[in-house]
Order: sequence, then structure tokens, then C-alpha cells
Amino acid sequence: MREFILYARKAATSNDFSLNDLPGSGGRMDLVARCICNALWISHDLRRDSCIHVVACGAPNPPRVISFYGSLLRAVSPDERSIASWIKKAPKGKNPGIRVRKLSFQQLISELASDGKFFYIIHEKGRDISELYLKEDAVFIVGDHLGLPLKEEKFVTRFPHEKLSLGSTSYLASQCITILNYELDRQRMGKRVMLRSGFEPESLARKAEMIGRATLPERRAKKEKTKQS
Repeated sequence: MREFILYARKAATSNDFSLNDLPGSGGRMDLVARCICNALWISHDLRRDSCIHVVACGAPNPPRVISFYGSLLRAVSPDERSIASWIKKAPKGKNPGIRVRKLSFQQLISELASDGKFFYIIHEKGRDISELYLKEDAVFIVGDHLGLPLKEEKFVTRFPHEKLSLGSTSYLASQCITILNYELDRQRMGKRVMLRSGFEPESLARKAEMIGRATLPERRAKKEKTKQS
């Protein structure tokens, strides 16, 4: 399963926030809803093999983990108000695709690590996404507009992980999720094509990654030379 974690520092942890004021009373619940939408929705359908865990750390009862599962989600529309309204109703257990737990970020990471998950931390100083063959059955960790706290980042590094950069542009959290889904979808499509052609995608990916590592310094040197001239 493709999994995302959004660390939401200000997201409300009670159900009395106003649907008319998601950024304010909801603690940037508008951002949370957009990330959920971009993680799970495609045109006229849901990503049945994906889920997103929102670690809400705002007032009054942090932390709280809100999980949306594409395979089980029912009756939710892909808009901020609908998603936020279901978050308000989630503790009542009316939707099989939404689960709320009193759980910290580190507890969630430990739980996923015990299932053998590999973690990608979205980080501006990580390895460029173009250099890597991404693991499909992995967890992608994204910070909100305030970023992932350093102590939480360090905790993730105790487990198998890679810091992953999406380039020199700073994207919104919801945009990061869209880019990741796009790259994973293209990678999956390419894998299917190679399988039909009798190739082994993993071995080709390893060769491509080795070539990328070998030529990266050369490409950077060429870029610097171009800037100087």
C-alpha cells in the first residue's frame, strides 16, 4: 500500500471547529483537507491502494492521528468542506474508511516500521527524485507549511529511510503529494511496459540509479560552468 503521513502542527484535535473557518478555528484544516484529497482522489475514482495519516498536533487534545483509506472510503466528496465535515464526524465511526486514534507521530512511525515499511522524508536537501527508483510499498512523510520538527525527523532516521527532494522549488504540502503520486504512477506504468517486454524493472532501475550517481557530479560541474560563463 502507498502511504502518506502529513505532520500538521496546528490542526485542531477537537470536533468543534467551524466549517466556515477551516484555516482559523480548524488550525489549517483547509491544508489538511487538500492533502487528503490529493493523496486519494483521481478523476471519478479513488486510489484504492493508498492511504494518508494526518498527525494533528493542534489544540486542545494533541496528538491525534486521522487516517483515510482509499479502499474503504464511502460518501466523501473531494472538496475541503466535505472532507473536513467527515473529520468532524470521524470519532463516531460512521465511515469505514476513516479512523481516528490517540497516537503520536513517533508511535505511528514505530507501528509502520514494525510492518517492515520503508520511509521517504520529503526534504529540500535530500536526494533528487529523478535519481531514485521509488519503492511502491513505502511511506512518504510530508510536513505542513511549518515543516517537520527536527526531533521527529531524527526519530524516522532510526529506521530504513531516504531523504527525498522534489527539486529546488518549495512546493505546498498538497502539491508534494500530487508530484509523488505522479512519479509513482509513471514508474508503475513503465514497470508494466518492461514486464511485457521481458525486462526486469528492478535490475534496470538499479543500473539507472548507479548511472545517475556516477554522472551527477559531472552534471553539476557542467551547470556551474554554464553559470560562470
